[in-house]
Amino acid sequence: MGDLTLPINSGAALAIHVALSAGIVAAIIVVAAWLREKRSGARPDVPYEGGVLPAQPQQGPLNAPYFLIAALFVIFDMEAAILFAWAVAARDTGWLGLIEAAVFIGVLLLALVYLWLDGALDWVKGRRR
Repeated sequence: MGDLTLPINSGAALAIHVALSAGIVAAIIVVAAWLREKRSGARPDVPYEGGVLPAQPQQGPLNAPYFLIAALFVIFDMEAAILFAWAVAARDTGWLGLIEAAVFIGVLLLALVYLWLDGALDWVKGRRR
C-alpha cells in the first residue's frame, strides 16, 4: 500500500484549515440560534434562569472567589500540560530546551507572585495589606 498523504501546498493547506474552521464556527452559531428558546417580550435586564423570574433583584455585586480561583487553576494547570510535553522531549531539546522551560516557569512564577501581591488569591478581600 502506498503513501496516503497528498502533496499539497502549505498555503492551500492553511486556506483549507481556515475555511473549515470558519465553517464549523458558523455552523455552531447557526444551530445555536436555531435551537435557542425564543422569548417574546423578555426583559433584557433580567437573567434567564430556566424560565423562572428571580424572586428578588440582585443586591450589590456578586462575590464569587471560587470562580476566580477556578479560572486561575485552569490557567496555571496548563503549565503542567506544557511542561509534561517538554519533559517527554527533554533529551531532544537539550540545553536550549531547558533554558526555554526555565524562562517559561519564571514567567509563570512572576505572574503568580503578581496575583498573590494583588490579592487575587485571597478568599476574603478585607485581608489585603
